[in-house]
Amino acid sequence: MLSPTTTTPPPRVSPPRPSALRGDIEGLRAIAVLMVLAFHVGLPGWSGGFAGVDVFFVISGYLITSQLVREAQRDGRVSLVRFYARRARRLLPAATLVLLATTLAGWWLLPRGRHADLGSEVLAATGYVVNWLLSAREVDYLAEDQLPSLVQHYWSLSVEEQFYVLWPLLIIGVLWMTRQLRLRLLPTLTVVLGALIAASAVWSVVHTAESPGTAYFVTTTRVWELGLGALLVLLTPLLRRLPRWSSVLAAVLGLVGIAATVLAISTSTPWPGSAAGLPTFSTALVIAAGITWQANPVAGLLGLAPMRFLGGISYGLYLWHWPALQFLAELHPEARLRVRLLVALLSVLLAWATLHLVENPIRYNTTLATRPSAALRMAGAAMLTSAVAATALWASAPALEDDSLSGQGGIELIDPASRAEAELRLVREPEAATRHTDSPVPDPAVVDKDISLAYREGCQVTMASDKFKPRSGCWFGDPDGDMTVAVVGDSKMEQWSTALHFIGQAEGWRVKFYTKSACGFVDEGRSDVCHAYNRELSQLLGDGENTPDLIFTSMGQGYPLKAEDSFVRMLQPALDRGAEAVFVSDTPGLHPRGVPQETTSFDCLDSHREDYTDCWSDLDTPNGTPLLKATAKRLDAAYVDMLPWICPDPEALGGCAPVVGEVIVNRQGGHLSGTYVRSLVPLLHHELVRHGVAETPLEDIAWEVPAEPQF
Repeated sequence: MLSPTTTTPPPRVSPPRPSALRGDIEGLRAIAVLMVLAFHVGLPGWSGGFAGVDVFFVISGYLITSQLVREAQRDGRVSLVRFYARRARRLLPAATLVLLATTLAGWWLLPRGRHADLGSEVLAATGYVVNWLLSAREVDYLAEDQLPSLVQHYWSLSVEEQFYVLWPLLIIGVLWMTRQLRLRLLPTLTVVLGALIAASAVWSVVHTAESPGTAYFVTTTRVWELGLGALLVLLTPLLRRLPRWSSVLAAVLGLVGIAATVLAISTSTPWPGSAAGLPTFSTALVIAAGITWQANPVAGLLGLAPMRFLGGISYGLYLWHWPALQFLAELHPEARLRVRLLVALLSVLLAWATLHLVENPIRYNTTLATRPSAALRMAGAAMLTSAVAATALWASAPALEDDSLSGQGGIELIDPASRAEAELRLVREPEAATRHTDSPVPDPAVVDKDISLAYREGCQVTMASDKFKPRSGCWFGDPDGDMTVAVVGDSKMEQWSTALHFIGQAEGWRVKFYTKSACGFVDEGRSDVCHAYNRELSQLLGDGENTPDLIFTSMGQGYPLKAEDSFVRMLQPALDRGAEAVFVSDTPGLHPRGVPQETTSFDCLDSHREDYTDCWSDLDTPNGTPLLKATAKRLDAAYVDMLPWICPDPEALGGCAPVVGEVIVNRQGGHLSGTYVRSLVPLLHHELVRHGVAETPLEDIAWEVPAEPQF
């Protein structure tokens, strides 16, 4: 017998033997990670491989709920401290290692302008909220050519961990309720979970139909997938009473369903929505089959040694493969399939090494396993380390500053003798305005942050929203002006907000912005949310009290000519009340022709500071222009063509210059930089006067670049 002063050494914690793990689940993990890996590698025939994440969700929901319910039944309680300590030991070592490696590699290999974005993404991944950051970025239409995040795959881990914050608390609440009302635990928990699954599944279908880009990442559309796995735990007593033949049938049907997902689903399928039911219910069938009869033949196949091996390293493989492939795409975007497969193989080796050198030594460390407080301190230290690294990377990025212009941007294109004439003329030698400069404005590394006024002030309605900004807000121009201007359309119209603000001040216009991302002023051919927004806006502008004197509109890509009737239909109520429509041309995207297609114009400029010849682009007809021209002609309305001052004389100059008058033209994709828009203020003003829209005498237009407005 030990004396009171003798301490008992903590028991040694050993990794579970392979036989102690369910082989079918290890095999499902292998299938899930292979699906994702093959999809990201670009293996032909694996178009639905991204749904491997959905397979993981069901597995995770089942395994974690098994632990929680077993503890609740055994102890009558759930220890949050022990639960989160186990999660920390399991997840954080490998996750932190990959985040640190990605941060360091990003600092070394990425253009400086990408440091801030990656830093914020790593910080969000550290806090397991990166899915919400990515969702917000999905609705940022101005980020149309933003490259995928190097830590984008952490979105699924964020979803899981957010579920694990809610789920134990829900179980604790149900435990309390069962004691108070003398209810049975499993039936009560089943009802609660069933309601949660139903609500999330319905919302997944609704939100996916409205905004598939955001629905893909948010937690609320995915809870039902984890909940489905959790439900299997609660149904275990029932499943164990089923005949063995049903187990074989369920397992076969499950594997067929997963295979069908890989072959039949593609990135064009709205996801998750109802389509995600195929892989999730199929996975649930395989797990349920193992509950009914663990030794069923399908489980035996899934539990073969190669499948167990891949299942064992699946977490590390999922973490490593994405940044490895993305860095390959960054450095060698033309890399062939065999090279991508070699990188995938390297990821397998990294995952194996991480499991044996990092994950298992920490996960099964005796002190950490027996002292939850020590595990939580380790978790805090790990998260702090990656947060500090992310912050340092973010701080290393250059900042967007209010640079004083040495050049005059688009103004340099105009022959001064034509400024007071009806037709503006290019200078005799426009190539002089496109000459190389050592210090274009803004700095190429941060030009993608050079956004326009209305966007900066939060007046652009997001793709996912159908709500107007407050009626009292988002007014620009002259607050005491006699004329009212409504600005409608997508971000191709919003990008002119700074110019319209200054022109409005000169003309006595009160300028109100109603623009919405990816939503030209039509009610067909776009999303349901866009259509609903525009119908309400059309009615608002035609009600008399809110009818403006002028309506400015433009639009970008994806609008066919057949949408002309819809365009007119949206404008007509206001036109009938006396409003006049003004159409502003779409702006072209600049795709540098001397660098890989994936390279953005600003990344090209940042990496070709000595000579940006490679950053010139061929002129592509702006996608929205045909519809804008056709509708303006039909309504006999003003059509203002700004293309000559955005891509001047492309035939003579051999394409579109990335820098004009020492100002960078495009900030991203087909959107103009805010600074270049400021340099076009007198040009746009002149054209509006020429078309009879504005009244300032041509000779009174101020031909200078206005300072950035401050609000």
